[in-house]
Amino acid sequence: MGLQCTKCQINNENELILANVVPEQKHNMQLEDLEDSFESDPNYPPSTAINKTMEEKSSQFSKLQKESQHTIPSEYNKLEELQMDDDSKFFGQTKDGQANGNGKLWLKNGDYYEGDFLNNLMHGKGIYNYKNGPIYEGQFLFNKPDGFGVESWPDGSVYEGLFKEGKKCGKGCYKWYQGCVYVGEWKNNKIHGTGRYDWPDGRSYSGSWACNQMHGRGKYIWQDGKCYDGEYQNDRKQGFGIFYWPDCKQYQGQWKDGKQHGKGLMIYPEGKKKVGIWQNGKLINYTEDDNFQIIPENWLQQ
Repeated sequence: MGLQCTKCQINNENELILANVVPEQKHNMQLEDLEDSFESDPNYPPSTAINKTMEEKSSQFSKLQKESQHTIPSEYNKLEELQMDDDSKFFGQTKDGQANGNGKLWLKNGDYYEGDFLNNLMHGKGIYNYKNGPIYEGQFLFNKPDGFGVESWPDGSVYEGLFKEGKKCGKGCYKWYQGCVYVGEWKNNKIHGTGRYDWPDGRSYSGSWACNQMHGRGKYIWQDGKCYDGEYQNDRKQGFGIFYWPDCKQYQGQWKDGKQHGKGLMIYPEGKKKVGIWQNGKLINYTEDDNFQIIPENWLQQ
């Protein structure tokens, strides 16, 4: 079945990283440690490896040899039933003793394919139905999903997008049955590139991804109006970033492992500025400087 989204995997709300906690208003600089700014990890998409990969299963067919008790006519598109040496069965159009054209394949393990064939390979448009897994409907290229396709899981999760050599690759949309949605780029069955991830509770992340993790520059928005616009590394704030509060207060500065770490600037709604040094999310010391600037050159233009 499709993997559950992060929020739905956790039964105890206290186990959640404090992304959903609405903290008490804090105006004391010593308390500006952003304990409420941690993100819950995004959901990772299910892999076809859960029920064997499409490549593993479809490769069975390329190895099957036809068993015949009579001479096979060579006319193109003659309908025949072919008994394979692993007890899988094919029925459909043939040419020169091989599956060519449209046909159906019943595999011994219970999987079923219906669609186009070329020289005993699934090639063209087709539907592959795993006995205990997803249904793939789309384009095939030499026995592998390749091109546009839709992968539907028994739990209601659906991926709609591009495949390459049997794996999600390119632009696509994955909708988990719990309500999480990702729209963006994929590589080797993983969220990779640029995309947007939405949680059912109203949170969202838009930006760069690497191997299913927020990585690079991105913008994370909480349901209560808080927002982080900055750099990520392995799902955590890392590098430079700006954190915005709904009351127009903001923190500009350095982050490490999801926490304020290094030099930073607090700007208050009334315009007051305080420059400080943070360590592991805690303010160590600060000075007031209304002219201090910390945003890197061209940062806002990115």
